Amino acid sequence: MATADLQDLRDIFYWILREEQSESSAYPLILCDQYLNSAQMKICDGKVVNPLSRQVISKWQLPFLFKEVFYSNIQNTSLTIDTTIWATTLNVADTTNFPTTWTLFIAGNIIPYTGKTLTTFTGCSDVLFAFQWWQSVDFAFTLPEDFSKALNLVYNNRFEMEMKLYDNIYEDLNAYKGTNWQNNRGTDPYNSQYRINPFYTIKDNQYLLIYQMYNTWDIIKLRYEKLPTEMVDDTDESTIPNSIYAKGTIPYLAVAEMLFNRGEESRAAEIINFACWQITEMYSHYNDTMYQDPSGKQYKSGKSGRRINI
Repeated sequence: MATADLQDLRDIFYWILREEQSESSAYPLILCDQYLNSAQMKICDGKVVNPLSRQVISKWQLPFLFKEVFYSNIQNTSLTIDTTIWATTLNVADTTNFPTTWTLFIAGNIIPYTGKTLTTFTGCSDVLFAFQWWQSVDFAFTLPEDFSKALNLVYNNRFEMEMKLYDNIYEDLNAYKGTNWQNNRGTDPYNSQYRINPFYTIKDNQYLLIYQMYNTWDIIKLRYEKLPTEMVDDTDESTIPNSIYAKGTIPYLAVAEMLFNRGEESRAAEIINFACWQITEMYSHYNDTMYQDPSGKQYKSGKSGRRINI
């Protein structure tokens, strides 16, 4: 089934209003596109609220938003010389596995660099603190541009971990300090004293930070929900792949919210209730839908929002 494009949604938007599509309309095209994109974002993000009743329409997993990205772990290194604020060169033990230009993470500080030697990172910027010579230097993975919210992270297809908040990292590390940790499956390459299971977090919604991983090139897999596509041109397709659901939800919610915000509540009421019913039906449909990830594993969405392996 073909996906609805922006022009399809515009046509329905103006049909509901019984208006001609033009910039001179009481509802100009630029306003139409703004509300259509806003409605799609709310539907995909599960933040749809009926403004008449304040009813929140809950979203479960939407398979068409699900994506996976694979990273190869870069083993951390450490500083060998104390640094100063605004330093442009960092002296470290080894840069062998780091790319020529990338981004580093040192104790909360994100530091881009533009070059390297065997023992230095050069062209550094945004060094906001003076670090001591022993400080750990970690690799900051750049998140995909269409990243919306994290689902979970899988390490070497063995460890599956929930997202950790950056502010809680140090509390978590202290809680595990000096303890042995053993994987539930019995054996674990990191099962030794003072070792902890890998922690990770997302900083500034741009970087994935990995802690306590010692093997270079170990596989890290991030499962996440992607952002809905912003529709600008006539032929830009909606993120909702089923054209019936796209046409039955996005333009109706867009018109309803626009009329409600303009104070035309009586005109908006019936359209709002219809849009919310259509959205609920779409969510229920996808909650009962089985799908598979790129590896071929099949899943079914659960009401908790988590994937159920089938």
